[in-house]
Amino acid sequence: MMLKMSVLLWMLLTVILVSLPIGVISFFFSKKIFKKLSHLLCKIDTFDALVKFKKEIIYLYKTKISSLGSRTSKQKIETVKYDVPDEYKEPIDPIDEIIKPKSSVSKYADADITVDTEEDKTTLIKKRKLLEKIIYDALWLRKDGRLDEYEKKIIEWLAIDSEDKDLNKLLADLYFTMSNYKKALPILKKIVEMDPKDHKAIWQIGEIYLTSGDFDIAELLIQKAIGINPTNPKYYISMVELFYNTERKHDAITEMDKVIKLRPTNSAYMLTLADLYQEINDLDNAKKYYFRVLEYEPSNEKAKKKLKELVVE
Repeated sequence: MMLKMSVLLWMLLTVILVSLPIGVISFFFSKKIFKKLSHLLCKIDTFDALVKFKKEIIYLYKTKISSLGSRTSKQKIETVKYDVPDEYKEPIDPIDEIIKPKSSVSKYADADITVDTEEDKTTLIKKRKLLEKIIYDALWLRKDGRLDEYEKKIIEWLAIDSEDKDLNKLLADLYFTMSNYKKALPILKKIVEMDPKDHKAIWQIGEIYLTSGDFDIAELLIQKAIGINPTNPKYYISMVELFYNTERKHDAITEMDKVIKLRPTNSAYMLTLADLYQEINDLDNAKKYYFRVLEYEPSNEKAKKKLKELVVE
């Protein structure tokens, strides 16, 4: 009996010794938790405070997710990027593929970038004045027919500032005028990369493709130039040439009509339109425009000769 009591007493003491430390620790932590919770709940005494608390929780959650996402490897990110289904991908402009370099991000600054400090403004003004002098001197050489010196002067200054758009345009224009398309093309593409709205450079690239017989690309480029600047008759004349060379004479006439509307007193343009009408056997319109040529240029021998032939017919 005594042995049994001793065993029970020993077991009871063991339970007390084991549970007492756990209880003390639990009480200690419970007290801290309730204290923190009470402090927090005391702050949430209004609806606005509850909303603020909710926003803080959401912010902490997003921050945590963001920090976890930033640890993802670059390779995995690239894989996800290129796994986007085709129907959700942004369509690629075929013209951009032609006239822009392989890199999708331009290395040139935005043309509309603002200058912040007075020092930067002063530097920019000085540079602009110097550039204007360089361009003036260069253009004088060109006007004087000293094209080799003109080219050399521009190249020398481009060696100092290769990203100056005005100097690049001068050199591109020189090569384009000389029909040196091999040298002109890369410079023109560079200009378009600097300024995607440079309709003249886009048209010049189109003209190069037109000259080489690549009519599909030429048509895209010239139409883009017209879309940016629909008031330049040269661009429409290029379309007339393109349509004529691809046996689309009615389309050529449509484009030539647009040219006449832009330059209604230009007898050379009227003569071209009259010739086009004669080629498709629209003799009434042909005579109409030959007569209009003589209104503005009474001594035009070609118009006189054509009218005589049409009257005999």
